[in-house]
Amino acid sequence: MHPVRVWLAQGLFTVAAGCGGSNPAAPSGAATTVTGLAITGADAVLRGSSAGYTLTATFGDGGTGIVTPVWTSSNPGVASVDGAGRLEGLAHGSTGLTATYEGRSVSKTVQVVNNYGGTWEGRYVIKACRDTGDLTDHDGGWCRSGPGRVGTVGSITMTLVQGGERLSEVYWALDPSDAITGAVSADGRLNLEGTITLRDWDYDEIVTGTLHVGPWDTNLDGTGGMTGRWSEDLTLFSGRKGTAHTEQELVTMTRVSTITRPR
Repeated sequence: MHPVRVWLAQGLFTVAAGCGGSNPAAPSGAATTVTGLAITGADAVLRGSSAGYTLTATFGDGGTGIVTPVWTSSNPGVASVDGAGRLEGLAHGSTGLTATYEGRSVSKTVQVVNNYGGTWEGRYVIKACRDTGDLTDHDGGWCRSGPGRVGTVGSITMTLVQGGERLSEVYWALDPSDAITGAVSADGRLNLEGTITLRDWDYDEIVTGTLHVGPWDTNLDGTGGMTGRWSEDLTLFSGRKGTAHTEQELVTMTRVSTITRPR
């Protein structure tokens, strides 16, 4: 080969080799380093239901993405969680839901709330009664021989709707003009109170009295039934005018249907 051509060929080879050696180095691990974690999901779950949770990681380059962590529940008697982040409410109370990923952990408090939603049917017994006015004097008295007589057993049907931001708000579904509302307390008890307007059978616009229900104080037993007691204050404005205060205690109370969609 001609000396000049040899020199040119060697020069081109050197340049090509130099260009290959100047390729940028692979990116460092800093861009994929986890700098933050955040759990997404509900703050409250009804007892007997479940909810899904996800974990979002923030990386060193500012990017984010949903990742698969190790999930744990600090109170497995209240709520359990599987590997996919599905939490199941087992008992009224709170638990710390923790997600661990790449050596980092983040926690979220989840409240499991006793579920009272649905239609209930049961029986109750009158435990105490006081009456005044015509309700004392007429036909032997409301408490002595009427509907308020101590020991009388009656039946009750109620439809409760539960919801709200913390799933603790409850209302008794009655006539739209009446409102008996309440909440599930911190210890899982149901407290309700409200007034029902009594109207003339023939003329709905004529108010004949009121029935105040409450305080209603019940709880769930180990079998899912409801136990507890409440009071009622009846006031009649026309006809047999007077008042009657009665106290009732549940004998049995069973949920016959559930409401799957919270309020």
